[in-house]
Amino acid sequence: YRGLKPVYWCFDCGSSLAEFEIEYADKKSQTLDVGFEADEPAKVLAAFGQSASGNAPIFAVIWTTTAWTLPANQALNLNPEIVYALVETPRGRVIVAESLVEKCLARWHLEGRVLATAPGEKLAGLNFRHPLYDVDAGYRRLSPVYLADYATAEDGTGIVHSSPAYGVDDFNSCIDHGVQYDQILNPVQGNGSYAPELPLFGGQNIWKAVPVIIDTLRTAGRLFATVTIRHSYPDCRRHKTPV
Repeated sequence: YRGLKPVYWCFDCGSSLAEFEIEYADKKSQTLDVGFEADEPAKVLAAFGQSASGNAPIFAVIWTTTAWTLPANQALNLNPEIVYALVETPRGRVIVAESLVEKCLARWHLEGRVLATAPGEKLAGLNFRHPLYDVDAGYRRLSPVYLADYATAEDGTGIVHSSPAYGVDDFNSCIDHGVQYDQILNPVQGNGSYAPELPLFGGQNIWKAVPVIIDTLRTAGRLFATVTIRHSYPDCRRHKTPV
C-alpha cells in the first residue's frame, strides 16, 4: 500500500465510504472549550518571555464540536503565524489566539487580562497533559504542540486538538511530526462503540457517550464551556446517519 489515512465510516453500512457517498446535513452538537494543562509551566512562561511565578496552572484551551474524539487526543495544533495570548483568569492562566481573547472570556463567563503574547512558532514542542490525565492512568499522556496552517483564529480558540485517527489534517500533522502509524489511537470500533478496554468510556456508543465525556471533563475541572449548536456534519448518503 502507499500509505494510510483516516476515511469516512458508516456504522449502519459497516464499511468505509468514498467521498461521493457523503452528504452534509444539519446536526445538533455540543461545543466544548477544554483546557489542557501545561506539563512544564516554566517552559511555557519562557516562550512568552515571562519568568516563572505563582502556582496558578496554565491551560492551552481548545474548542471542538466532536467530544467523542477527545479520548483519542494525541497533540495540539497551533498556527505558526497566529499571535497567541497568555491570559490571567480566576481559572488560571490560559492560552488562546490574541484576536479571540474577548470572545473566549465572554463564552467562559470569566474576567481576564493579557499578560504576554507570542507567535505560535515560539510555542512549538511544548507539552500539555491530556485533560483526563489526573482522572485515569489510561490518559496519563502528553499532547505536544505541533505547528499547522489549518489551525485558524476565525472561531473557537485558535488551538485545534488533534486526534489523528479521526481527521486527515490531524493525521498528516502527527505523521509529519514523527508519530508512527502503530502509535495512532483508534478506540472507536466499526459498530460505533468505543473498544471495551478504553478507560472510562469503554463499550459505550460514541454519540451516547458525549454527555458522559462532558460531565467527566466538568468534574475534572477541565471544561471551560459547553454550548449546543446546529452545524453541518457529514452523513452517509444511503442511511442519512452521521459518519
